[in-house]
Amino acid sequence: MNHQIQLARLALAGLSVRDKADLIREEMGTPAPQEPDRIVKPKDAAARLGYTKRTVFNLMESGALTRIRLPGRKRGAGIRESELSALINGKAGVQ
Repeated sequence: MNHQIQLARLALAGLSVRDKADLIREEMGTPAPQEPDRIVKPKDAAARLGYTKRTVFNLMESGALTRIRLPGRKRGAGIRESELSALINGKAGVQ
């Protein structure tokens, strides 16, 4: 048994911190943490959609896109990347 522990320690010594965390998470059965959703500026969203910035703001006002306030700003706003991608892929209806 002691021999197996020494082999396991040697194997773990060659792994990166991220690989060790992934291995422990896999053994524990916990899901991997998700990357935070990126925030897209209305100007960039308009370019991707082929709309004007005003149309993007109208979509936010109508509820088709969720307005996300940017930290430290009073008027700054953005849109979640996942919502924008869903709208582009036709998974969310625009009226």
